[in-house]
Amino acid sequence: MFGGLRLSPSVRVALERRCRGACERCGLEWRWALYVFRVDEAARCTAANLAVLCGSCSADNDGEFAPFVRTRSTRDRMLTTNNRRAGVEPMTASRRRALIASRGRACEVCGVSGVVRALQVHHRIAVLQGGDNGEENLQVLCFACHHQLRPCVTGCGAWAGRRSGGVCRNCQTRRALERLLPGATWDEIKVRNPGFVKQWKPGYEPLPLVRA
Repeated sequence: MFGGLRLSPSVRVALERRCRGACERCGLEWRWALYVFRVDEAARCTAANLAVLCGSCSADNDGEFAPFVRTRSTRDRMLTTNNRRAGVEPMTASRRRALIASRGRACEVCGVSGVVRALQVHHRIAVLQGGDNGEENLQVLCFACHHQLRPCVTGCGAWAGRRSGGVCRNCQTRRALERLLPGATWDEIKVRNPGFVKQWKPGYEPLPLVRA
């Protein structure tokens, strides 16, 4: 299994409720860039003994880990088969760190440093297409290049997919609520929708889209 750490479904649910898909150290809000580590290696894998960290914040962790977003079991089996066929070792925390260091600790596409943005290891040939963990098939990308993201065009600070027109999910929801309640102010809309407000991280309140 990728990372070696096994988590029960109930533990994953507890972690999701606690961190809401954000790094518990730096606050990075992109769940596909997060990993789960044990705080005390000798203790059990309970939610209280686990930490959710991004790639940058977990750079010094040597123990087993698990992706925060659970990978598909079919993909796991295929990756193991592909690695055995190619005779390459599986990805481990130490190997991931060594690979990132050997590639200059920066994104190989945009060049941003791992200090600025979380770095991930990408398969050039996808696992489901026969890709393995061989050095030539691995590429170090920042999480934005890996998932084809860019900063939200409203300037709220969140990330948005390119296919969404560059507008993050929360700003899209704000636009939809303002259309549904044309006579209400933004403060009134927030009072009426407390569940929506709770989704934001501090400093990431959705902003209106200003058209040129």
